[in-house]
Amino acid sequence: MHSIWMLDCCLLYIYVERGLNYQGDDIKMSRLGILFFAGPYQAQAPETVVKLASAALDKGHEVRIFCYMDAVNATLENQKEVEGIFNIEQGFKEILEKGATVRLCNLCLLVRGTTKNCLDRECGDIKRAGTPDLAKIIDETDRLITIC
Repeated sequence: MHSIWMLDCCLLYIYVERGLNYQGDDIKMSRLGILFFAGPYQAQAPETVVKLASAALDKGHEVRIFCYMDAVNATLENQKEVEGIFNIEQGFKEILEKGATVRLCNLCLLVRGTTKNCLDRECGDIKRAGTPDLAKIIDETDRLITIC
């Protein structure tokens, strides 16, 4: 299982390194959409989202993330710092500072009782949203990746 995850991460990294719109020697900067489902600290998916988004932002690409289902919990404030464990809250703060757009499914927040505990707008372009916002991300991005 771990080797499959590593392969996926390597392929995604190559994808970002070569440019989302690679056309021979001409690399056009693009908009990357990420539809993110997994909750924090259950698997490697949240760390993959953060590292992929960070690499794309470092290359000059726009990144728009829609957190759906348990993924809304990845943006909870006051997550504990544990040595050797990637802190998802800090990762999201870093990509927001780099310019990522993050939308949180409002209904998903409501049913989990976490509407007041998420990162706020002071961290960057993060706000509650609905499925019309997801449709807008899908429409306005050049590539959409789903990470579960």
